[in-house]
Amino acid sequence: MQRRPVLVIDDDPRSCELVTDILRSVGFEVRSAPDGAAGVELAGVVQPSVILLDMMMPGIDGVATLARLKRDPILADVPVIGMTASTDLTYTGKAFRAGANFFVSKPLSRASLVRVVELAAYKVEQDAPARHHRRHPRFLADLAVRCLVGAGANGSRELVGTSGNLSLGGLLVLLPEKLAAGTLLGIWLGLPERAILAAGKVVWLDPKLTVDGRLRHGIQFVRFGSDASLVGYRGYLTQIAPSQGS
Repeated sequence: MQRRPVLVIDDDPRSCELVTDILRSVGFEVRSAPDGAAGVELAGVVQPSVILLDMMMPGIDGVATLARLKRDPILADVPVIGMTASTDLTYTGKAFRAGANFFVSKPLSRASLVRVVELAAYKVEQDAPARHHRRHPRFLADLAVRCLVGAGANGSRELVGTSGNLSLGGLLVLLPEKLAAGTLLGIWLGLPERAILAAGKVVWLDPKLTVDGRLRHGIQFVRFGSDASLVGYRGYLTQIAPSQGS
């Protein structure tokens, strides 16, 4: 089974290069980001199996970056390995309280690094089916959806559709035209009390047309437009769950 990449978030280029070289030598695909904000954004795109996070970065430090990762419904379960060169043990405590699953000290030992990343990746593979079942129940909901597709030289276009069902991880959307798997979207979802904004990715397509000539698309959330959008979406799922026997 092909592994998802490991993501390294570290402002030290030498440290990033060392971690990348070690992990690639044992078969991991590795992506890297130079700061917390870029790391969270890249994580939403590549969906890493494991994140290695430096705790002592300028600007958005490791603890704040962890908090952002844990607020994202798609990234919250990705195991995070905290890293620091500090001998101050309070960094370790802060990392674990913020949600880190493992911790390694710099300078990094090749054997220790490989061992902990292998352990984290193995845990993800073993836990994924059960975790997916627990965290993503689906609820029927007929809501207005607008999808913004593309933002390149050819411009963007908006497709108007409706939802078929919703889950914390994504939604089923009926659209008037086919979108290929992997297509990134801006999503406007019309909840009864307010609209929310999110970014998403097409993960599957049913090529069979519905009776009204539309196509079913499975869309995975990459991130929400704001904390308020995430809170509003969670709240709506909580409201409709009892009526559907969840």
